[in-house]
Amino acid sequence: MICRIYDVPGATREQYDEVISKLGVPEEAHVHIAGPTENGWNVIEVWDSEEQIDRYMTEGGLGQALQEAQVPEPNIKQFEVHNSDWGRR
Repeated sequence: MICRIYDVPGATREQYDEVISKLGVPEEAHVHIAGPTENGWNVIEVWDSEEQIDRYMTEGGLGQALQEAQVPEPNIKQFEVHNSDWGRR
């Protein structure tokens, strides 16, 4: 599994809501968390693979929706998930 953290300086809640209203929260993601930061917006997601993320970006329409909402380019951190406890509660 892959965790990606998208730090999007300059992004707004309105832009995030616009993208979500078009696509919804990705069903393929195990986790999707979003919220404001001091200078923009963060989104944290956990997926099965990088290939799955890439497919959602292109075939799922995320890339197009981000462009239409004029969401700035994110800074992306990624790591392989070693352990998680979601689903146990």
